[in-house]
Amino acid sequence: MNLLNSIELFVKTIDEGNFSEVGRQLHMAPSSISRKINALEEELGVRLLQRTTRNINLTEAGKIYYELVSKILNDLNEAQLAITQLQATPKGTLRINVAIPFGERNIIPLLPEFLAMYPELKIDLTLEDRAVDLIEERVDLSIRIGSLSDSSIVARKLAENRFVICGSPQYFETHERPTVPSELSHHNCIFNKNIYSGNTWQFKKGNSTENISVTGNFQANTGGALYNAMLSHLGLAALPTWYVGEDIKQGRLQRVLEDYDINLPAMTDSAIYALYPAGQYLPPKVRVFIDYLIEKLSVTNEKGFY
Repeated sequence: MNLLNSIELFVKTIDEGNFSEVGRQLHMAPSSISRKINALEEELGVRLLQRTTRNINLTEAGKIYYELVSKILNDLNEAQLAITQLQATPKGTLRINVAIPFGERNIIPLLPEFLAMYPELKIDLTLEDRAVDLIEERVDLSIRIGSLSDSSIVARKLAENRFVICGSPQYFETHERPTVPSELSHHNCIFNKNIYSGNTWQFKKGNSTENISVTGNFQANTGGALYNAMLSHLGLAALPTWYVGEDIKQGRLQRVLEDYDINLPAMTDSAIYALYPAGQYLPPKVRVFIDYLIEKLSVTNEKGFY
C-alpha cells in the first residue's frame, strides 16, 4: 500500500465530503478510493470513517487522525514549494511599502542595480509614513523603523538607526563647536518634538548616561524640517545617519560630539526592519531583495550609514 497516497485520499475525501467528488477530480472510481481508505484503516487497526448511503462521517479516531495528517500534508506541500521556489528565478511584481524619507534617500538609489540583476522583476513602490496591513493591502515587503509585536508579521533587521548631532559649516563660523554634551547650553538646539520628550537630549558614553536640557527657537514634527533648518544655518539637530550621512561626507553638514551615542527615550527599538507576512517560506522576489538590502546597508562603519 502506498501510505502517503492513501492518506492524501483520506484527507481529500473529508475535505470534499464524498468519494464521488474526489473521484471526479482525480479521475478515479469512487470504489477504488473507498478500497484504499479501507486498506489504510486495516493498516492502522482503527475505523476512521462511518459510512452511510448518503454521508461520510469521521469517527473519534478519524477526527484525531485527520487533524494530525492534514498538518503533515500541509507541511510537506510547503516544503516542496519552498525548495521549488528556492531554485526559481525571481519574477513578477514586488510590492514594497517604505517610510517616505528613508525610501527616498536610501531605497530608490539602490533600485537600478537591483532591477538590472533581476530583469524579470518589476517593483511597485509606495512611499508613505502610515503603518500598513501587509496582508489586507497585498504588500510583499514593508521597510520601517522599529519592529512590530504582531505574530502575523516577520521582522528582519536590516541595519541600526543611529543618530548624530550636526550643524552647517556656516553655523560653526559664529559658534564654537561643543566638545561635551553640557556645552550644548551655548547653542541653538532644534529638535523633533515627536521623538524627544520636552527639551531633553540623552547621551551615552561607555557605561555613563547623562540627560542634557537644551534650548532653541525652533521645533518641528518631521526630520525634513530639521534638516532644512540646519542647512539654513539655524542651529544644531539630532538626525539619523542615513538622513545626513551624505551631507556630512560632502561637507554640507559637520558632526559634533562624535564620542557619544544619542539615545531616543521615546523609541524602545529604533533599528530598521524589513517586515513581511509570516509563512513557511519566502517568495524568491522578497528573499533576494532583503538579501540585497542587507548587503548594501551593511557597507557602513560602526556608527551608521557613512
